[in-house]
Amino acid sequence: MNLKDILEPIQKDLDIVENLIYKNLENKIGLIKEIGKHIFGSGGKRLRPTLTILSCKHYKIDNPVIYDLATAIEFIHTATLLHDDVVDNSELRRGKETANILWGNQAPVLVGDYLFAKAFILMVKSNNLEILDLLSNVTGLLAQGEIYELVKTGDLNTTINEYFEIIEEKTGVLISAAAQIGPIMANAKKEEILVFKNYGKNIGIAFQLVDDALDYISTNEELGKKIGIDIREGKVTLPLISALKNKNSEKIKEIFYKDELTDDEIEIIRNFVIENNGIKVTLKYAKEYVKKAKEEIKKIKLSNATEIMCNLADFIVDRRF
Repeated sequence: MNLKDILEPIQKDLDIVENLIYKNLENKIGLIKEIGKHIFGSGGKRLRPTLTILSCKHYKIDNPVIYDLATAIEFIHTATLLHDDVVDNSELRRGKETANILWGNQAPVLVGDYLFAKAFILMVKSNNLEILDLLSNVTGLLAQGEIYELVKTGDLNTTINEYFEIIEEKTGVLISAAAQIGPIMANAKKEEILVFKNYGKNIGIAFQLVDDALDYISTNEELGKKIGIDIREGKVTLPLISALKNKNSEKIKEIFYKDELTDDEIEIIRNFVIENNGIKVTLKYAKEYVKKAKEEIKKIKLSNATEIMCNLADFIVDRRF
């Protein structure tokens, strides 16, 4: 199944979130709306608000605040993207020029800050201290993961355990938080909240694993950004860690540590990773995490929402972009 078919049952809910996103970008300062429209209009899978809605649907929560929370979580995610693109000096995202290329570095950073602030304004509407505590802590962990990734940039001694620590914090925790909104609002048992927490964490890790694999094997058109961008930025992800573990190569290390790499050198590293099972190992891990996610969600009573969550998990590991 493609993503559109999987999410068709909740498309009206996602449309409400989409409208709220743009409503909350309205501001007397036109630049906020302009940059916001640029990054939100470039697409995105809206995975995090989707999980917020699905977790609430499972508990039959009929409260418009769920849309505010879904929007808040997407704002937090998008703020990190604006900041990441500045840090990484990225040129493309989702097939479009990044905000930092179009507006310079200052404006996207400040608009990212604005989205963080707006997210917390929306979160307060829930009047739920447990949700506020969760999302506040998660925002801190998210930033911590981004900093940890920056510290490990260019470090070919990065271990598999360190890599998983990074992606759990920079990707897994926010997706996990999105999935916990429903059971928290429903005052569900701690055991049920934990099920949604683990489901979200596992598909979040799987999502990042697939992203890191696609950086080596997709085309520019499929990925919506330059191929091999992780190599160019010195990011040491699982495909490269696994390939080097399989075959230690001084030549690859010599190329990787250069200040600037040519397209041919990028291709040499890409081929090395593919030929030495870096992609195979990474996708195997992704499938294992998807399996864990589905095992978790099946611990609770089946519903239309949890069935969609299982299909969503399968999509994550099978996607090409």
